[in-house]
Amino acid sequence: MRAAILLIAPFAFFVACGGSGGGTPAGPLDVNLTAAGAQPRSFSALSQASLRFVNQDMADHQIVGSSNCHEVSTPRLTPGTNATIMLGAGPKSCTFSDSVSSAVGFQGTIDVLAPGTGY
Repeated sequence: MRAAILLIAPFAFFVACGGSGGGTPAGPLDVNLTAAGAQPRSFSALSQASLRFVNQDMADHQIVGSSNCHEVSTPRLTPGTNATIMLGAGPKSCTFSDSVSSAVGFQGTIDVLAPGTGY
């Protein structure tokens, strides 16, 4: 039964690093941008997963992905706005940072899993 669910909704499966995995969210994974930084900063996701960067801060932010992960980039996000991106094919490791703030808290890593390697 679980395999059928993953085949129907492959871009909704995420595993938080350090967590036990175990769930299929109803929508994209939110990466919240707050005054303290991005949360979560490190996690795993299946290829073609949707991520939504949500600016919950009072300052602007603009996420940029590493050279092998150009899809992990957003337009400039003003306070209260968000942007949804879709990850490319894995396996690969993507890093991201905020081009507006150089704070370490706005740097992160996404391990993009190969298709079919999810739980």
